[in-house]
Amino acid sequence: MIKSQEQRGSYLVSIYTIDITPDMKNAALTFAKNIILTDNQYSRLLPEEIQASPNVEEQQKIEIQRTYMGKLGELAFAKFLFESGKRVNTDGMLDIYEGQTNVDSFDFITQNGHTVDVKTGFRSIHTRLLVNIEQFDRHPKDYYVAVKIDAADVDPRKKLVDWQNVPRAHIMGYAEYGFLYKYAPIYDFGEGPARWRYYNALLGIDRLLKEF
Repeated sequence: MIKSQEQRGSYLVSIYTIDITPDMKNAALTFAKNIILTDNQYSRLLPEEIQASPNVEEQQKIEIQRTYMGKLGELAFAKFLFESGKRVNTDGMLDIYEGQTNVDSFDFITQNGHTVDVKTGFRSIHTRLLVNIEQFDRHPKDYYVAVKIDAADVDPRKKLVDWQNVPRAHIMGYAEYGFLYKYAPIYDFGEGPARWRYYNALLGIDRLLKEF
């Protein structure tokens, strides 16, 4: 784990870089393929141009990629907590639940029972923490952590990246539910309306780390 620092307003905030291991990639990709190809994934909003495509295989690739990267983000955050000396319950992180009404995201729980959801970006154009408004309203969490994975585009038009060329993840910071509810704007960046905040405007993760 590598620690760096970034100036955010009047605060100096720590960002942590986590190495992604082959085991993490294999576990996340197996999970993603199983959940998508067996129709157990919650139906998420695809980009408009992908929705309109009759190519089911292309649609599945996009859904697998999103689920894969999301799970990698969760695994990277779990590794960050472990390497920070924290012990959290990760049972169920790779479990698959029957039915498309069950989302695949995993909640981390702090010592005082607060819920933490990890939101993952993975393309160079991803600069914001995004929380889909439907998830935000129906399944609110106390905190939202932003993880940014280094990935290389292979087809920008289709928004696809090289799934194996993902060497690192960066723990960018977090936002509280109450703050996002009051102050975060809502905008559709192509995959449905979402509340958002720039990575460089998030709270430093060290503050949340104390709750674990």
